[in-house]
Amino acid sequence: MAAACVLAAGLLYADTTPVMVSLLTPVQVPLRNYDVTGFRLSLIYGDCRDFAGFDLGAIGRTAGEFCGAAIGGANIASEGLYGGQIGLINWCGDPDGDEANRSVGAQIGLVNCSSSFAGLQYGALNVARGRFYGLQDGAINVTGGLVTGIQCGFVNYSGDVYGAQCGYYMILGVNIAGGSVNGCQLGLVNYATDMGYGLQIGGINIIASNGWLMVLPLFNWHF
Repeated sequence: MAAACVLAAGLLYADTTPVMVSLLTPVQVPLRNYDVTGFRLSLIYGDCRDFAGFDLGAIGRTAGEFCGAAIGGANIASEGLYGGQIGLINWCGDPDGDEANRSVGAQIGLVNCSSSFAGLQYGALNVARGRFYGLQDGAINVTGGLVTGIQCGFVNYSGDVYGAQCGYYMILGVNIAGGSVNGCQLGLVNYATDMGYGLQIGGINIIASNGWLMVLPLFNWHF
């Protein structure tokens, strides 16, 4: 995938470089207004426009889109990720807020943050500010919009759920859906503002729109 991105980017952009080495931007070769289609090494902090290839360093930032693989202390893709980030802090954004332009790939690290995302987030804290498609696996998982897939952790929060929220070992967790759930919640405490079609299994189960069956032990449901 990275090789294909390198080739495509090299054909599309004139101001490109196959290699970039940065000490601390702007002390870098070449300057930050270049696209990288190959390899970048950021000893302290490096910055470029679009990136395609392999990124290695302490802190690496891409002002545009990132396509490929990044390994570092902090990996930042300002306008979308298509590939993977492995680091202490991984961040990818979508400034246009366009659902069709969501990032796709994997974020693996201590803290992972994205706009709308499709793929895997694995870490202590996983955050998707928009929608999330795939698996969020971490101590705390937060999605501002719709989760289509699975959240697995000690604390799971989402707007809506189409899939599942579950604690570690299925039950050790708190699951909160601020909107509607279509699927299941498994945890010590499960809360949903509304449930279309689904089931809650756990110690305390709350479906706010369920009338006199709003709070039940062991399980709650709506079909």
